[in-house]
Amino acid sequence: MTDSQSHGQPVKTDKGTRGHELDIHVTFAHPLPEAQALAALLVLDGFRVELYRPHPAPTRPAGEPIEEPQITPDIPSARLTGPLRDAEAVRAGLSALLGKDARYVEVGVRGFLRSTMGQTDWMPWKLNKVLKRGEAGKVGFEEAVRYVLE
Repeated sequence: MTDSQSHGQPVKTDKGTRGHELDIHVTFAHPLPEAQALAALLVLDGFRVELYRPHPAPTRPAGEPIEEPQITPDIPSARLTGPLRDAEAVRAGLSALLGKDARYVEVGVRGFLRSTMGQTDWMPWKLNKVLKRGEAGKVGFEEAVRYVLE
């Protein structure tokens, strides 16, 4: 089975599973508390969400113990991944985020290889297209094309 025949459907290989998923990176206009970040991302419902937090001690040498922070740092950005089910709903969600909480968004359908152990390796983007914030309706969902809305 070729990739074109599997369009969007994972294909099982001896090394794991390969396929394509929607990959969305959201950078907030300013870091948000976790609950507020998750609430903002609800406009893109149905995706796996990974919240990015700043490292608690980015300037310490590797292996040096880090004191646990007393407060949870705010979330500067997040990643959402999963199958593309409804392109119009995704475009509407992107517009909503860009109209309120997001500084910029990167979105595209990206190839991956997921090992039998669950580790995911993402394929590189082949093309980047930059759009204005209000042009979420122009986002196409071609494989390996990343749209940057800023």
